[in-house]
Amino acid sequence: MNMQMSHRTLPRTLMRMNSLDTGGSIVFLPDFGGNVIYAQPIQKFLSKEYSCFGARLAPDMVEALDSLSLIDIAERFAVDIHQTDIPRPIHICGFSFAGFLAFEVARHLSTLEQETGELLILDTRMRPRSMFARFLHNPIQESLYAVRFFIKNWRSLLSRADDQLILHRYGQIRMDLGNHAEAHRTIIRQLYGKMAEYHPRPWTGSATIFRAEEIPWGFFLDDLGWGRLIRGPLSFVNVPGNHLSMLRNAENAAVLAEKLRLRLEAVDKEQVDV
Repeated sequence: MNMQMSHRTLPRTLMRMNSLDTGGSIVFLPDFGGNVIYAQPIQKFLSKEYSCFGARLAPDMVEALDSLSLIDIAERFAVDIHQTDIPRPIHICGFSFAGFLAFEVARHLSTLEQETGELLILDTRMRPRSMFARFLHNPIQESLYAVRFFIKNWRSLLSRADDQLILHRYGQIRMDLGNHAEAHRTIIRQLYGKMAEYHPRPWTGSATIFRAEEIPWGFFLDDLGWGRLIRGPLSFVNVPGNHLSMLRNAENAAVLAEKLRLRLEAVDKEQVDV
């Protein structure tokens, strides 16, 4: 197969988001719903400089999803990405839940390729595993978070434990499936379980964490829990909005895209200067 043909032929786990074939690639990992709709506002601003791709669950992965861990899913994505000839370097990006997948894809891809791009994590919080450990780490922050969370979510928190539309695991985020289409609920339930069972291992690669400035407990910003896992170069960029409005608000998304572009420019320059 010639180069031109292989550019048009991708594994079923990848889809094109634009037609550019130069400038390096950004691969967006799927969120709880199994899609990369969240990436559309970013891709719109970056499509003239980077080849943008979205990862998705292939049909055979959906059929076997119950038996796959989050790490298994990420390794499949990494292998498929490695075997394509999409423009290098390849930057891996994920928002919220997709940030966990992005971390694992980047970690595994770095074992397959000598030179890899930047890991871009969009406001994903890697918390300590237990609520008690979180409280000991920062009791004021956690107390404020708990109070605000209860005020905002008291109706769902007091709902029946067997409510099939409420997902909750000890130490994990609580999700109300009533806010999602019926067609997406099965896969969300499955991926939520993968997140609850996920135990990450440290990695020595390069990453940038984009943090929403409007967070539940006010103005406090930290490393979102990634400092204990990412042992290589780790950068932080603050962006306007909260966890959702950083992407859903058009002005915020434009700022995020520009800061992401500037960060990748800096990474490219650092690699040239080495």
